[in-house]
Amino acid sequence: RKEKLNFKNLTPTLLMFAIKYHLILISLQCASALSYTLQSSAPRNSRLWSTSITTSEKVLDAVNAEIPDDSSLSKMIKSLEDENDGDDDAEDRFKPLMGLYDVSYTKTVNPRDNPVGGKWTRTTGFAQKILRTRRTFQHILPLNDDTINKNGAIAQAVNIISLEALLGIVRLTVILRGDAVPLSPEERTNTTRVFQPLTSRAVKALFDPPRVVLGRTGRFVNINIGPRTSVWLDSTYCDEKLRIGMGGTSGTRFVFGRCSDDDVEANEFRTLLQRRPTTKKKALVILGALGSTGIFGFVKSLRIAGGVLAVTSLFLGALIATSSGGIEDDDRSVQFRKEEETRSGITT
Repeated sequence: RKEKLNFKNLTPTLLMFAIKYHLILISLQCASALSYTLQSSAPRNSRLWSTSITTSEKVLDAVNAEIPDDSSLSKMIKSLEDENDGDDDAEDRFKPLMGLYDVSYTKTVNPRDNPVGGKWTRTTGFAQKILRTRRTFQHILPLNDDTINKNGAIAQAVNIISLEALLGIVRLTVILRGDAVPLSPEERTNTTRVFQPLTSRAVKALFDPPRVVLGRTGRFVNINIGPRTSVWLDSTYCDEKLRIGMGGTSGTRFVFGRCSDDDVEANEFRTLLQRRPTTKKKALVILGALGSTGIFGFVKSLRIAGGVLAVTSLFLGALIATSSGGIEDDDRSVQFRKEEETRSGITT
């Protein structure tokens, strides 16, 4: 026989539950109020609560939007640049710049400029019809311990373009590594050359020829090909979240978002640079074999995979044969490097 529910015995239990529930709510409200009070009373010049941190987060959120608002971003970037920690020639002024960085945002003065990637990333170019850009990086790293520093470099700049095709089966990495040399006060203020007077953290990056790597390990195609280049870059603001850069001669604005030290993709370049480069002849032979395999697959009904493999191999072969390395024909950095070497009495 079913027993009737005794509401008289249940009422005290419900009452005790309601009291405990309200006590918990009151405790949470008190904790929240205390946290707000402590935050509000923190020194405003404290790095933890400085307005620049909030603005940095807003900038990173804005650049990750589907369609970035250039006008709003320009204002926020200007606000951060106005907080720059002075303009001195202290020896450790470059230390805060060191780290791994994503290229998060680029705004050029000349709409035709493509400062990140050259032929590899130009949307109207052939490469982007067969390859997809995975990520782009610009790292500022300490010099290697075994580096013979002949030009007064204080760091090395490493630009990386990571591309893929066939859902990642085909992987291509282009790496530009160069010595970062501080600009002299005369160079920084030479308005016939620079876009505007630059800060004391401006450098000229003397890049080696591009390293073009096919595959995840670069075992078969890992070749230095193309001209040496020179780029002037200023760092107008830097904190623990981002670095803002400006092209010294072009005025292009960059936002570089910091990567964590354990970011696997940001560190892939290390093993690729350590591998001994292949010769031009060997690279062309391997690419020829891959192209033939792709054509065979295309004929045998594997049209998409075979076609992409064949076209990619032929495209890379053409870049290697012409020694461009993806550097665009009208890239001023090539001429700047030649002028630099002429002044320094260096022959290539």
